[in-house]
Amino acid sequence: MATTRALSSISIAEGLSLSLPLFASQKKSNIKIGSKGVTSRKHERAVMVKAALSSISKVKEAEKGGIHWDTAIDFCKGWTDGNGMPVPLLQKRLETLSVLVLDRVEMHSILAVQRDNWNRLFHTTITLASVSAAAAAAANAAVPTLGLRVVSIILGAGAAMLMALVSKFQPSQLAEEQRHAARFFKRLGADIESTLNVDPRLREDASCYWERSVGTLHALDQGFPLPLTPIVVEKFPKRVRPSKLSGEISIPQPECLSSERQISSANGWTSCRMEELQRTAQLLRTSDVKEYVDLAEKAKFINLVLAISSPLLATAAVIVNMAGCPSVAAAVGVGSLFFHTLSHALQMGAVYEVYRNCAGYYNDVVESIDENLKLPVERREDGAIFAHKVALLLARNPSSTPMVPGDDKKAGALF
Repeated sequence: MATTRALSSISIAEGLSLSLPLFASQKKSNIKIGSKGVTSRKHERAVMVKAALSSISKVKEAEKGGIHWDTAIDFCKGWTDGNGMPVPLLQKRLETLSVLVLDRVEMHSILAVQRDNWNRLFHTTITLASVSAAAAAAANAAVPTLGLRVVSIILGAGAAMLMALVSKFQPSQLAEEQRHAARFFKRLGADIESTLNVDPRLREDASCYWERSVGTLHALDQGFPLPLTPIVVEKFPKRVRPSKLSGEISIPQPECLSSERQISSANGWTSCRMEELQRTAQLLRTSDVKEYVDLAEKAKFINLVLAISSPLLATAAVIVNMAGCPSVAAAVGVGSLFFHTLSHALQMGAVYEVYRNCAGYYNDVVESIDENLKLPVERREDGAIFAHKVALLLARNPSSTPMVPGDDKKAGALF
């Protein structure tokens, strides 16, 4: 079809070029031609030649790669115009979005390092203050002195307040959040770049892809906020939910999962492939996502116990010291330091965040499958490429059939 259009454009262009000498001879024969008419014909000829040459170059490039170019399919998806050329506005929007995503990656990477430094600084300060308070209390028990008692109380109170602050904000969890945010933003940027480089006919519908990419950017901004306050990820939620890693798209079309058009579509979608993806999504939903949500619940409970124990014991040590029992205060202060060190060493806040994001990772694959299957086939990404992508996301072999063996209890093999 494209070759025919290109040849017809060439013939028209050649006809216009052959007519130029005729115009010259007519001019010599004193046939007056308006300057406006000549200018319009020259402009028309230039446009036709340019269109013909662009069509020929497109056809040649496609035929070299073994692809028969059909701009009708691509034009329906909204990536190109009627001549098979990229839509400049859409291209510029996606390039701008890619630049913004790279900026987000830099910001979250810097904050991850900063908050990890906070975590180390708080731990060192609390350790020194607690050890000094315990030592002063023990010395005060051996040799009662007002100065030692005041020093031990002040240092103990400072250590208790810092422990409470650390338990509230969880610096290790904050650092892990920013590391995960940088990774997910990198994945979004890489997806935009790869989409712009792939054959347009293999892409998802342009409007759907744009809406999903912008929605993913907003979802990551809300799920991994940059400031500490007032927007902050709840550290001890009543109910653990998988992290939100992608945006949603509005699909006005009804869900259609079994039609002859889909089964016989040249877009890589077959009934067998769709059933396999549905089964994979169901297994992910009932097994992998549920498993990591449960693990996140357990990590949250352990972290909560440790977060309450250390500042509570440190406060008790200060109260006992003020009551006149410095030796007991020293022992309780060492106990509070033990719980704080255990909490720092186990990094339960970071462990909770890892499990929550593992659940979010698999849940994102489920949502991606569901949304693609709800779209009409002509607006979807190529079925073979999408199935290949899902298999790689789950650390499965893309060439194996079925993607997930029937006897496997889990769909994902990555975590």
